Amino acid sequence: MENEKEKIKWWQAGVIIVLSVLIAGLCSVYLNTDFSSIEMFAPMEKKMDFQVTDIYNMMAGDETERNMSQDVAVVLIDNLNREELMSLIDTIKHYEPKAIGLDIYFSIKKADNKALIQTIETTPNMVNIIMVEPDPDRIHYVQDTLSFFYESLSTVPHSGFANLDADYAWTVIRTFVPYVCTRNGDTISNIALELAKIAAPERAQELIRRGNTEEIIDFSHCVVDTISAYRLANPDVANRLRGKVVLIGVGKDPKDTYLTPMRMPTPGVMIHAYATQTILQGEYIETIAPWMSWAIAIILCLAVVSILLFANESDKPKYRLNLSVRLLTFFILFSLVFIGSAIFACDHIYVDYTPVIKMLVFGMLAFDLVYAGYGSFRNKPNGTKQTKKHKK
Repeated sequence: MENEKEKIKWWQAGVIIVLSVLIAGLCSVYLNTDFSSIEMFAPMEKKMDFQVTDIYNMMAGDETERNMSQDVAVVLIDNLNREELMSLIDTIKHYEPKAIGLDIYFSIKKADNKALIQTIETTPNMVNIIMVEPDPDRIHYVQDTLSFFYESLSTVPHSGFANLDADYAWTVIRTFVPYVCTRNGDTISNIALELAKIAAPERAQELIRRGNTEEIIDFSHCVVDTISAYRLANPDVANRLRGKVVLIGVGKDPKDTYLTPMRMPTPGVMIHAYATQTILQGEYIETIAPWMSWAIAIILCLAVVSILLFANESDKPKYRLNLSVRLLTFFILFSLVFIGSAIFACDHIYVDYTPVIKMLVFGMLAFDLVYAGYGSFRNKPNGTKQTKKHKK
């Protein structure tokens, strides 16, 4: 009877659970372990930059019925010269698009400059690209690069910046910046926002009223129609551009190709197209408040630590129960990913389970340490008493 394990008191159980969860919380907040990037989920080409929320896009793109966009189309112009480009623009204008985005930077003057300038000036619903760079104060922005013809235009054309937030080759583009501010108080619109101002001013104003410094691009809920320039000779194909926002750009430029949450390398013009589609559809992807993510994390951590404590105090074989609890924890993690994907696909909401992953991982480790310390403390007095009795 003396060798039977003393039953744990309720207040001791409470201390062990609270202390384990507290340690897990402190580790989750202060240790710079990025559990939002889990390479075990990532395709090989995205190992360098992968987040849990990317799974939502991939699963939503596979499982939802992705309809063809009725608002945006892309025309790829690889290997076209300027004369052919001007002819292409005239063809696109014939099908009355709501707006045209020319995602091409012209740096070199050629003999047909006048014809190019005339085409741009006679297309009032065209948006040309510019590039911006941070001001020395790192808060405001200034225009960096313009096509050569801007100085020769008799009217100020619509323009929008085309910068994408890509620091290195493996950066995944998930968001776009709607506009940036200059030192004198003016704003420079993203090409997507500028196109929306022409095609659907009310949608553009809705985006501006949101006041966010960046918006998540919705890649997964529809497909942007992509057409090669050479196929526009077919009227049935060209008619697919009617009434849409049409972006013109290059599809095979390695310097303008990026990764997205949808696995495949994507041309910059396609990313601008999906950003434009996000604005025009008016259904923005929201992210739940951080406190909600942490509340879910704390509740689940309390539950898992409590079950672990019960398993260790049970008379049944500990290793089986402990293994079962840990398998249950991983099942919870995978289930949360599927639930988050379903919420994203149906309601356009990102549920960030990063705090949950951190709390559960650190919670199990913290419990092992705390319970081991408690076990040493609990067994020490019993050993002392037995030694004294034996001496008598």
